[in-house]
Amino acid sequence: TNQRAATATAAGPHPSRDSTMSFPAALAARFPAMAPTCNAIAKPTQSLEALSSELAMSRFQYWYRYITTYGETRAKGIAQAKIVASKMAAPADLTGKEVITGLVCGVHIYGAFTIGEMLGRKSIVGYSQGKKVHHH
Repeated sequence: TNQRAATATAAGPHPSRDSTMSFPAALAARFPAMAPTCNAIAKPTQSLEALSSELAMSRFQYWYRYITTYGETRAKGIAQAKIVASKMAAPADLTGKEVITGLVCGVHIYGAFTIGEMLGRKSIVGYSQGKKVHHH
């Protein structure tokens, strides 16, 4: 443990464990891509009302674009599905990377299915048997 403490001291404290650092600053240090957002949180330049208005407009813009580009998005999805179907028709031509990608996607789908099953059953293992009734 002394060696770990010496190494941590030499390397400097971990940003998320530094008690003098604010949460937004620690988040920015841990995830540099989030630094602009964290800095805006730490030193706000607009009121909550203005931020709320901006958020409402962004939501409107998002949903408008989502709905109006649905046909384009659907067409792209159909084109991708055709590519997948053609690759599945000739499995011997798949590359190792494609096989691994398929396996990872399959594990994700199986995991989502399993979590859904557990939530639906309200139990991690098996179905609830309810209250046991003894018949004499």
